[in-house]
Amino acid sequence: MVAFPHSRMFSPFSKLPVPKPDPLFAIGTEARLAGPTAINGTLGVVMDEEGNPVLFPSVCRALESIAKQLPSGNYSYPKLTGLDEYRAAVEALLPRQDGMHVASIASTGGTGGLAINLRLMRMMLGDSDPTVILPVPAWGNHPPPCKAAGLRIIEVPYLEDGAASIQGILDAVKKEGRPVGLLVQVGCHNPTGLDFSPKQWDELAATLAGQEVMTLLDCAYQGFIGEPIEDIEPIRKFLSHGIPSLVVWSASKNHTIYGLRTGLAAAYVPDKTLLSTVEGHYSSITRMLHSASATFGQSVVVKVQSELKNEWLQDLSRTRVIINRKRASMTALLPDDFKKALRGHGMFAQFPLNESQIHRLKIEHAVYMTLDGRLNIAGIPDARIDELCQKIAAVL
Repeated sequence: MVAFPHSRMFSPFSKLPVPKPDPLFAIGTEARLAGPTAINGTLGVVMDEEGNPVLFPSVCRALESIAKQLPSGNYSYPKLTGLDEYRAAVEALLPRQDGMHVASIASTGGTGGLAINLRLMRMMLGDSDPTVILPVPAWGNHPPPCKAAGLRIIEVPYLEDGAASIQGILDAVKKEGRPVGLLVQVGCHNPTGLDFSPKQWDELAATLAGQEVMTLLDCAYQGFIGEPIEDIEPIRKFLSHGIPSLVVWSASKNHTIYGLRTGLAAAYVPDKTLLSTVEGHYSSITRMLHSASATFGQSVVVKVQSELKNEWLQDLSRTRVIINRKRASMTALLPDDFKKALRGHGMFAQFPLNESQIHRLKIEHAVYMTLDGRLNIAGIPDARIDELCQKIAAVL
């Protein structure tokens, strides 16, 4: 056999551009490598006082129960739409509307649900410049699946004078004057934590009623503002106004099963024929992405919702109390211009820090957050809140 020098071998890999690492995961990795003395406010995970991911007691009990059944489980391919009992359990957590049916499919977390529903939206908007309105700042992983689905993004401002505003959405819809998509977060806005008020949701729904707008409502934190039934009120308002609505739901946060990648894509349709049509398209979309979603996380959600729901509601309530307590502590300790950023809900706040200050926090004080100033409040131990606030004050 004749050996050829590597320099003469055909190497199509060399044509690949050097990829940019995902900024969130890159900073999170830096924080972990920095060790236990670092303060890690990066990835959106609820942490305990030792800096470990919290697993809800209700979910732990569900896992213990499921573990006994694993040797006799059925591990054949599931339906493309996922476990029927899982879809029913999640649909029961979503609003019902008279005359409407819910088409749904299990997804690989909320991100997978976004990918599926954005492709469905692209099909419904047609081939003539399909466009989605996206209020910004947005979750960092909202734009990529929009683009991957073939949607052009119109960015509109989400904040006005430090508070959530619907005006950018209303202006964009009026300006377009044609069928468009709209991607909005239902609550616990990522990255700001600042949400539309009930009055703003009312006005937005009333104004969009009758417009040619296909909405995609991202529900990633159900139960982190109030009771789960309360947190879906924006979806209910859209449905009551007859606004065509897609929903993405995630179990990552509210069941603390981030790594099991468990979510749902859903669409509200007016008759059973369309329900079958939409679920057929859902199946075709997921088949080309990754075939069916993994079922283990689905089984966990089923067990929790069918047998341990009251305990789960208590777990959510305790989590809200802890996060709200941390927000209150930081509000008392930080300067006045941080108070607006802390008035919101859920895990995140976006602090008024520039990139130089954020870099100094990392280098000089081993405090890690994303370059846009987003901090995961739920990831900071109570015992280190005072320390964190002192370190932030040191770079101002």
